[in-house]
Amino acid sequence: MVLNASEKVLVSSSADPNKLVSDGNRVLKASEKLVSMLVKPTDTYANVSFSLDTVEVQIFIVGPNATLDKIPRLNTTNSSVDIDLIGIAKNNDDRSAAVAFMSYNTMENLLKPDFFNTSDDTIKTMMSTVISATLLKTTNTKLTKPVNFTLKHIREFEPDGSLSCVYWNISEWIVDGCSVLETNSSYTVCSCVHLSTFALIMQTSRPSEVREH
Repeated sequence: MVLNASEKVLVSSSADPNKLVSDGNRVLKASEKLVSMLVKPTDTYANVSFSLDTVEVQIFIVGPNATLDKIPRLNTTNSSVDIDLIGIAKNNDDRSAAVAFMSYNTMENLLKPDFFNTSDDTIKTMMSTVISATLLKTTNTKLTKPVNFTLKHIREFEPDGSLSCVYWNISEWIVDGCSVLETNSSYTVCSCVHLSTFALIMQTSRPSEVREH
């Protein structure tokens, strides 16, 4: 109910940037808190997933006796993530770990691409759904290796545009610790050294007559 109610916040077209940021942060925090309730102890591994109009959620849990021959991939409709959960679990006292991967379908209405502050005056367009990956109920949250996200483009990519893998840092989108691994016309793979809320933003230059004006 709460996750669906957040839709009412997400469609609020407030012009006040501070309200947008505050509402966005509240939705992220509430969603994370709710899905953490779904983490239950397991001996080997378990997963939970559900899909609403506003958000898709994938939770993967590994326990002390989990054996996986490859890094698990968590998928939502427009994105996926590869995370070394076994490696993270080995560094925890109880040798278990859990990750929640969420894809927010309308979050760009709040955490707008304009909150990506760059030195050059460009048009900024959100090219992916906003996603978040969080380690839940995990004491040691240090990553053993960078996490790779595959983000499907939700709009047409403009050939003269430049793409940035960004993460949400309280009040703005920034690129620290994230880079583009590969890209084509339909998707981009981002690599990040930490977990957070992520997106793909395209920058295109403004038409010259607008600049001169």
